Amino acid sequence: MSDSEPNEVDRGVDESMRMFEKSKVGDEPALQPIKPARVLLVLDGSSQDKSGIAAAGFLRETFNVETLVLDARPSPDGDITTAVVDAVSGARPIQRGEGESYEMILAALQTHAVDLLVVPCPFGRDFDKVGTDSAGTVIDVLLSRCPCPMLVIRREDQTLAECVGKVSVVVGAECDVELKAAAWAFGLSADDATVTLDLVVEKEQYENIKSIVEALSDGATLDPESFSDALTKTHHSIHGAMAKTATELGRSYHLRPLAGEVAPPNPLQNRDQTLLVLPLEVDDRFGQGFAQDRIRRSPHPVLVVPSHVPQG
Repeated sequence: MSDSEPNEVDRGVDESMRMFEKSKVGDEPALQPIKPARVLLVLDGSSQDKSGIAAAGFLRETFNVETLVLDARPSPDGDITTAVVDAVSGARPIQRGEGESYEMILAALQTHAVDLLVVPCPFGRDFDKVGTDSAGTVIDVLLSRCPCPMLVIRREDQTLAECVGKVSVVVGAECDVELKAAAWAFGLSADDATVTLDLVVEKEQYENIKSIVEALSDGATLDPESFSDALTKTHHSIHGAMAKTATELGRSYHLRPLAGEVAPPNPLQNRDQTLLVLPLEVDDRFGQGFAQDRIRRSPHPVLVVPSHVPQG
């Protein structure tokens, strides 16, 4: 090894440490919680519709939202929107379009200005029959093309009204909408809720990073505790903002760096009522896969906040 090579390695390590420290910029301002005003509720004829309707009712009671109802079944058999209109105050059906279910949903979002989409998953199939096998084509397309936050409804015993008492913001990588996702988490959370920031580096990714660090220098090691410390530093901004927001709102707040561990969501047999909130950078393939996997494995409702949500 030439004399210059160790210097190159040192410079690389120094640059990495500067990146770890870059977000330590002082106290962060509290977030302005985001609350929905107009919701599009999508029906698919599955058992998830019951929980979707209950979610719409809860949003109406809590935030006085207007609810638009779309029957997005590819081959509708009978009317399923009237019951929703009767059950949810302020709800009204909208005209279905043509094409695949995801095309109807996207067309409705273009035609009607809403700030939250409520959609069942897996689409068109009962959750109890499919489980973790698939998130479904409709969800896959919406993850790439939905222009607003999307609340994905899963298991029947995980109703939104029960889940807003425990809200988890799950971050797999830094992206532009972390703070926006956290603002939605506080906006939907109950008055006495516990809000958690879960910083996730999954086991395989952690092991790869550990191997690289240890290969840079003989005797170097990377243990989960030191990695968690570095992970916290890289997310100093969102951590500080969420901590201050929780204090102002009277919420409980916890930071959980999860390096090399199995991360949320919990296994399907878990019965805890929890709302997961995922920031999503839609052009990032890792982020897409991370969000899809969280939805696929989650028994809980999942709120996805994409990077093309209008800022403001």
